[in-house]
Amino acid sequence: MKRAFTILMALVLVLCSMSFASAEGEKVKLTGLFIAHPLTKSVYDMKWLMEIEEAAGVEIEWEEIYTDWNQIKTTRFAAGDIPDILINATGDSDYSTYDGLFAELTDAIAEYCPNITTMFEEEPDTLALSKTYEGKIYATPKFQGKWPDCNGVMFINKVWLDNLGLEAPKTLSELKNVLIAFRDNDANGNGDPKDEVPMDFNGWFGGAYSLTNMIGSWGIQLVNWGSDAYFAEDGTIKNYAVDERYKAMMAYLADLYAEHLINENAITNDYSMFQSLSRGDANGNALVGVVLGWEETDKFGPVLYDQYIPVGPFTDDIDDLATSEPRWTYDFSGLNMSSNRVAVSAKCANLPAAMKFIDKFYDPEVSVQVLFGSISEGNVSKVGDNHYKVEDPPAEANTDNGTWKWTSTFADNGPMYIRRATQIDMAKDMAFALAEREQYKEAIARVDMDKEYYPQFLMKYTVEDQNTLATKQAAITNVTDSWWGIWLTGEAEIEDTWEDYVADVKAAGLVDVLAIRQAADDAWKAQ
Repeated sequence: MKRAFTILMALVLVLCSMSFASAEGEKVKLTGLFIAHPLTKSVYDMKWLMEIEEAAGVEIEWEEIYTDWNQIKTTRFAAGDIPDILINATGDSDYSTYDGLFAELTDAIAEYCPNITTMFEEEPDTLALSKTYEGKIYATPKFQGKWPDCNGVMFINKVWLDNLGLEAPKTLSELKNVLIAFRDNDANGNGDPKDEVPMDFNGWFGGAYSLTNMIGSWGIQLVNWGSDAYFAEDGTIKNYAVDERYKAMMAYLADLYAEHLINENAITNDYSMFQSLSRGDANGNALVGVVLGWEETDKFGPVLYDQYIPVGPFTDDIDDLATSEPRWTYDFSGLNMSSNRVAVSAKCANLPAAMKFIDKFYDPEVSVQVLFGSISEGNVSKVGDNHYKVEDPPAEANTDNGTWKWTSTFADNGPMYIRRATQIDMAKDMAFALAEREQYKEAIARVDMDKEYYPQFLMKYTVEDQNTLATKQAAITNVTDSWWGIWLTGEAEIEDTWEDYVADVKAAGLVDVLAIRQAADDAWKAQ
């Protein structure tokens, strides 16, 4: 008996010794999946990532998928075929659809993740974003608090204005008059009076570069692109697709279209065509007068970008619904936060090691590199304590700042917490983006955060409500998408068809959807 006890103790000591050796020397081996942007280089070539693996004492065998993940993942998840760590790979519905596949992270975050805990404390919306309806956390979010207050900027060609002796429009009537002048007077000065496109757009309900951004001229406050036309007013969730003010906007836009002031191909053009037209012709002539976009160098390219300035919002001076305080979409939370950046398999053999590694992404200095690229590779320079400079790409790279970012690192797809207090000297593209949005500061300052702030992506629903919303929204969208283009192009008169259209939208389930959304918004505010 004594000999057996001695042997048992010896085995315990050996096992303890092995565990200690692993903790002190050998790296913990994990597997990881990253769903990458098509431009992004291999994770194995990202020095910042290899550096945080080293710092966390882990060695990760990475799988990278660049296309068709939404088609692939159903089979993978159904089979339980997932690695330890999944980055940019999951959605809210996955955790209920594949119950038991993913680890619940609340306790692990509290124990192993000081950076994520700090983010939850300093930016409470990130905690709300992370939780399911039941209050569980299956994935960590991101917060990149340096992006601007709005996504879409409406640009106007200042050279065209100067060529024609015009001022930038400030009202809806003035906008129409400027567009007419662009149409009729060879505004780009190339001798061809018919190649100018006075106004262009892309997408519709919720599109960042759609003319639905103009609904603010009728006093409706959009938040985060106003997806599917939902907004809040006086604390009540509404849908502007059945609002009289939307009817007024469509009548205005239909009038512009009838006057050949809106690109007749905008309805069918994809995003690449939309971008290409804004970059002018082969001779360097601008072709578009007014258009929405993210940033001038991105939208108009290196030749034409300095011809354009921001414009709007426009005061409504044509309708009985007029407001003297036009609005502009407020997109700060949508641009700076995203859910489901990192999830973990419920079968992960070493959850503490995985969580300590994940927490490294949320370190102040690492977060800057997740978004912009490695300090050690020259994408970013450290200027001082909590102060960084985003560098321009080298000449031999033959690329712009935005493309270089997406090529070099996880960029906006990554997990991160960039603190508001972190100072970042931005590269030219983001410096322009921030400066351009000064145009909308006054309008955005009108947002009533208690009664008009409706960040849809923070709302949480039961599985039953999720299914109801998905089914009924599809039916609603089928109606709304069938009509806006018909009205815009004049195939039907909005005045003659409006009441039947509204009845059809409501019959498709709008009343039920609004009730579910209202309850979710009330519950979120109560937190």
